[in-house]
Amino acid sequence: MVNSSSLFHFTRKFAVFKQILAEGLRLNYCYEPFGEIVAKQGWDVVLKIRNKIAECKGIAIPMICFCDIPLLRTQKHREKYGDYMIGFNREALIKAVSTTNYMMNPVQYRCHPIFEEQLEELSIQKNKYIFQIESVEIPNDGLEIRKGVKRDELQFSNLIMQTAIREKNKETIRRINAIDSIIGFSKPYKETCGYEYMEEREWRIIISDCDRPSPDFGWLKFASKEQVENFKLKLNDNFPRELYLSFNNTEITSLVNHIVVSKESERNAIIHFLLNKENKILGCDLSDYQRTNLLSKITSFEQIEKDY
Repeated sequence: MVNSSSLFHFTRKFAVFKQILAEGLRLNYCYEPFGEIVAKQGWDVVLKIRNKIAECKGIAIPMICFCDIPLLRTQKHREKYGDYMIGFNREALIKAVSTTNYMMNPVQYRCHPIFEEQLEELSIQKNKYIFQIESVEIPNDGLEIRKGVKRDELQFSNLIMQTAIREKNKETIRRINAIDSIIGFSKPYKETCGYEYMEEREWRIIISDCDRPSPDFGWLKFASKEQVENFKLKLNDNFPRELYLSFNNTEITSLVNHIVVSKESERNAIIHFLLNKENKILGCDLSDYQRTNLLSKITSFEQIEKDY
């Protein structure tokens, strides 16, 4: 089999693993390198670090990441992303995500320069759509933003949150979302140091820049990798609860295929965690039967390496 029927979400720490099991999947800011035009997304952005213009050519995009590497071939992947994993039924997850504002797709790896040019053209077009968004009269809203008027991103962030604005500009927002999906699911096939991203067989769940739940949680344009790494923990920890990917409690047992810890000695802790009725599982209250059903899906990479 070339790819798995499950999508695997990895993490490095046991405590974080238990938190994911309890609360569910949360978007995290991840840095993606792009050319300058794509990184700016059309905005007139100039960042300075120590009074020097920063070399910032990337976007930090909120996302949830998975891979579909067959389980027995994940050793190299685990060295980078951790030895704790939840495996989701791919088709069940696609169906669950399709009922939300999130977008889900495998990553499209780019190599030829023509794809960089396409992303640039799309970013320029996205910016044109942004300035086409029309304001509507809302009493005391304090916004004097009209169609075609140059505005900064903070103004746009506040504007796009308003229900009346979204209703009036449905088609324009749909087009912006379509462009975001192409940019957000795009990745170079390898890093400049030679590491090949393509081997990760990545899938993503992302949210469009227009579908942010608040003005403070959109895409971070024209960012440097250093900046994102320095502030990522603070950014991610401040994500509002509504940014967690929530499920219906009837979906959980069909969604989860695997619950894998690093060592055999950690299995009992997860068993007790799942059976404790005070603990939600992926944000849901489960019945005794559902909790017992999940026990059969627990294993460890230590045991897998011994048996296969």
